[in-house]
Amino acid sequence: MSSPEDRGLSAPLFSVVIPAYNRAASLAAAVRSVLAQTFLDWECLVVDDGSTDGTRKTLSVFSDPRLRVFLNERNRGQHACRNQAIRAASGEWIAFLDSDDLFLPSRLKALAAAAAARPRVGFWFTNAYVHRWGRLIGTLFDPAREIPEGRVPGWYAVGGRWLPYVTTMVCMRRCAFDETGFFREDLKILEDTELYARMFRAGLEVGVLREPLAVRFLHEGQITRDHERDFLEAMEALRSSGAPPDVAAEIRARVAREVAGYFWKSLKPAAARALLERELGPSARRSPLWWASFLPPAALAPARKARELFLRLRCGLFAPRALREAGQVVDALLRR
Repeated sequence: MSSPEDRGLSAPLFSVVIPAYNRAASLAAAVRSVLAQTFLDWECLVVDDGSTDGTRKTLSVFSDPRLRVFLNERNRGQHACRNQAIRAASGEWIAFLDSDDLFLPSRLKALAAAAAARPRVGFWFTNAYVHRWGRLIGTLFDPAREIPEGRVPGWYAVGGRWLPYVTTMVCMRRCAFDETGFFREDLKILEDTELYARMFRAGLEVGVLREPLAVRFLHEGQITRDHERDFLEAMEALRSSGAPPDVAAEIRARVAREVAGYFWKSLKPAAARALLERELGPSARRSPLWWASFLPPAALAPARKARELFLRLRCGLFAPRALREAGQVVDALLRR
């Protein structure tokens, strides 16, 4: 890995990319979390995607010269904004941050150390804390989970079985985009999954840091997403992955079950059943979820509320020390 002196002052190690659209309420904290990094060799590119809610005013209070702001006159979508920022980036590595998420202070330092120790890896992702109901409720994945690293098939990007990532947790070499292309701008939800499928297929090596180094915020705008389109775009990513027919068929069925589970949790059991029947045919009846889909939404809602109450209590009164300490850092970033 080249040193800052070799790259020159205009070429930082990291380019942090933040697309933002009508995020005046959360963007300031996201930017502050980058400014708070203990590792200083970075630039941050924020693309305001035609916001109408005061996002530009929020950005105007920051004066750090490492912060680069791009103002789009019309809304183009977060995937187009990421492509715009990547093309303008000068860093060796691209680190993504959604405008409603946060980096923890040691994130870039940990990634720099990992990249120096394993120079063959071109795609890193880390664990993260999950924030919901005004508090941290756990981590994105179990640190003890078995996760493949090194060269992996393209289809390992599809679904949640192999690589438990979301975009805020990802960092990859800038040159990977020149070799395999950018985010597809015709996709709306899983443009990241489709891109990573192409990158893995091309041989980009994967590494994982199991320590939570960011915070992923969950809110209703994500929970009520378009699950049907989610499934269709997952299948587009699967096509880009180069999976052989038998593997593709197995993954298609598995992702159908995953997405049907999201429908069910969103109190849409009929939609879950329809997806299972369409994708699995007669074998859908062997799925417990298919039988559970006959429960009316009114019967599911109390169970959902009970689960929410359990999580609130577990992560409030009985939260482990590490979660409480991380929560104090997050609260400080949110309050400023």
